[in-house]
Amino acid sequence: MHTLLISAHATAGIVALVFACVVLRVPRSPRTARFTVYYGATAALLVFMILAVITDWQVLNVTQRVVFSGLIALGAYTFVRAEQARRALHDRPAGWRRRYVDHVGFTAISLFDGFAIIAAIDLGTPPVVVGVVAVFGVIAGIVTINTVKRRMHVPAV
Repeated sequence: MHTLLISAHATAGIVALVFACVVLRVPRSPRTARFTVYYGATAALLVFMILAVITDWQVLNVTQRVVFSGLIALGAYTFVRAEQARRALHDRPAGWRRRYVDHVGFTAISLFDGFAIIAAIDLGTPPVVVGVVAVFGVIAGIVTINTVKRRMHVPAV
């Protein structure tokens, strides 16, 4: 069961990352297929992560429980940012494009960084290098999102 849930979580994460990149080109509505896939995949990756942790909770040590609880909190916040992007796209308040790109950009950066960190850990990379990978992922993501904003004529952060 654990492997199935982790596979579903990773698949949803890949779909969410790909579609986060796609919806950085602002769709006309939160009801477009591409935004719906992004939003749904972001929700699914959180649900599958929670279910995977719940199924393993009894065999996790205290450190693992703390780490996985933190990852669930980050996943929940990432979904909150996807919801904020949906609201900005739907309501279109003043400055909505910048906020929309910031919200979607946050989810894309978080997902990319998560995949980069997991890959580094799976490759047996020393913890300090994993930290460098994480920081580099965030910096690269911020530079990319600011480039997207400039091309859209949306002020950078």
